[in-house]
Parts: sequence; C-alpha cells; structure tokens
Amino acid sequence: MGIGDFLRRCEAKADGWAAKRLSAEEMDEALALDRTIKRNGWPILGGYLAATGVLTLLLIGIKPTLSVVETFVLANILVVSLVVGLIGAWFGHRRHSRRALWKVAVIVIGITAAGAMVGAFVGKASKGTPLHEIGMVELVRMLSIGLLTGIGVASIVVAAIWLRNRESAAREAALAADAERERLEKRNREAELRLLQAQVEPHFLFNTLANLRHLVQKGSADALPMLDHLIDYLRTALPGIREESSTVGREAALARAYLEIIRIRMGGDLTFAIDVPAGLADRVVPPLMLMTLVENAVKHGIAPVGRGHVGLSAASADGRLTVLVEDDGRGLADDMKPGVGLANVRERIATLYGPDATLDLRDREGGGAVSILTIPERKP
Repeated sequence: MGIGDFLRRCEAKADGWAAKRLSAEEMDEALALDRTIKRNGWPILGGYLAATGVLTLLLIGIKPTLSVVETFVLANILVVSLVVGLIGAWFGHRRHSRRALWKVAVIVIGITAAGAMVGAFVGKASKGTPLHEIGMVELVRMLSIGLLTGIGVASIVVAAIWLRNRESAAREAALAADAERERLEKRNREAELRLLQAQVEPHFLFNTLANLRHLVQKGSADALPMLDHLIDYLRTALPGIREESSTVGREAALARAYLEIIRIRMGGDLTFAIDVPAGLADRVVPPLMLMTLVENAVKHGIAPVGRGHVGLSAASADGRLTVLVEDDGRGLADDMKPGVGLANVRERIATLYGPDATLDLRDREGGGAVSILTIPERKP
C-alpha cells in the first residue's frame, strides 16, 4: 500500500470519527474547510512557515539567550496549539457550551504549557544539555513562558467558543421565532377559513329557504318536491358542514340537489348536467366551493334570461384537479360587478393553496360564461 492509499484511509477514518461527533451543519463546515485546504495546500503551508518564522524571530528578540532551535520548536508548538485550539473551538463549541468557559481556559492553558515545556526540553536536549542539569531558575523560566503562551492561546480559543455559542444561540432563537410565526400564521389561516366558510353556509341555506317559502305562498305543487330536494341537500351537507375539507363527490351531490330546487322554481326552464368521473369522486376540495360556482352561474348567468343550462364537470391531469362550471346564460356583461361568492372563493384558495390554485372566469364559446377552478389534486 502506497503513501497515498495510507493517507486516504486515514482521512476516511477521520471523516467517520468526525461525523459521529459533529452536527450536520458542523460536518458541512468541516468538509468545506477540508476542500479549501486541499485546494490551497501550498499557500497554507507557506503561511504556516511564515507565521512560525516571524514568531521565532520575535522570541529571539525577546530572549536572545534562547537558541534558534529552542525558539523554532516553541514557535511551532504555539502556532499548532493555536490552530488546533481554534479548530476544536469552532467545530466543538456545542460540546464546550455545556462546560464553564473558565474550565476550558484552564484545560487549554495546561495543555499548551505542557507542550511548551516539552518543546523547551527538546531544545535543551538538542544542544546536548542533560535534563538533570537544568536548574530551578531555568525550569521556572520555561514554565513561565509556557503559561504565558497558554494564556494567549486560551484567550483566543475561549473567545472563539463564546462567539460560536452566541451565534448558535441566535440561530436557534431565530429558528424558534420562525416556528412560532408559522404556527401563528397557520392559526390565522385556519381562523380566516372558518370565517369564510361561515359566510358561505347561511348564504346557500337562506336563498334556498326563500325559494321554498315563495312556492309555499303560491300553493305550488312543486313545494313538496323542492322540500324533498332541500332535505337531500341538508342530509348531504350537514354531516360535514364544519369540516375543513369535502370531496368532489359530496360537492356534486350538493350541486345536484341545489339545481333541482332551482329547476323547480324556474318551472322546468333549467337543465343541468353533472359529469364527475368515479375515479375523482374522492378528491379533496374545500367545502361548498363548487356550490358557490354553481350558484354564481345560476344567479348571474341563467336568472337574468330566465332559462338555460348549467354544467359541472371535473378532470385531472399532471397532479392537478380542474373543475368547470359553465352556463349558456347572458355571459360576462361589462357592467357586471364582482360578486361576494367569487371573491370568497378566491380568498379561500389563496389561503389554502397560495399560487398553486387559480380561478378563471371567462366567456364561454357559444354564449354564456365558464368558471375554471384548478387546485392541487389530493386524496383524503
């Protein structure tokens, strides 16, 4: 096995060790640092040698009696300790966050001081000085240098840990605030939907009851059939009238009962067709939304001319459900004002689906108008 294979195996083991101890975010940062070092290996090595060289000269200037070997070893220990300490603080700040910073400082000072002492002993040994001949004064001097070095390194490491912990706390607070804001927005959307739905339900019921009252006052034989259709409507609507969702099949049944009532009122001058494939009957739609479109077709398209045809159909393509409600009535008049019903539908789909849903109202080929509702296709 060559040196390259050996280094790659060591790197793989180091990555595995780090992956068990770092968070996903920290691991991404570590891999990014690894790529940066590999891309800029020679400049980084040059910077390291320059830093140790400058530090060696500074140490010689501070203590001319030190040999070049001693100062070079001490400079390397100082730079390596600083680099290792910063990397440990940067990627291990979560572990250190559970420990008092003064304890971290003591540990870093102790490790750095010990390293400096070892470096000094190595320097002495390189000059041929036996270790037992090193006097107490020299030992105190070496220890003092080591402690000062450790204090410098510890100050930088502790500052890095403090900044990283502060950054992490701020990020976690921001995430918590975002989660709380999303929760409140969801509650607001749900409240808006309940309000909009509450506005729709009486609208249908009051209009239907008014129609029935009119027939009863006239003593019409159609009053009983209309009452039967109203019972069908309520039997279908009431079990799920407060639910957050309905189905295409249920909404089509409601539309059929409603159109039967309108047909009776118009003396048979209304015809209608409902085409909902069996495979789409269980697709989820907002409650009473299709009914609003059907009523809009009757009120603004059929009622002004006194007769006509209403069609309701559903289709599915590319994960989207499309519902068409069309009539052959007077069409989109220039003086027609936007109705409350359609405005309600637009608000509800905007709240529920955002930009993923559309409601298009246009003229129908051959006369009349067509409403095209497109929403994401969903099953219960």
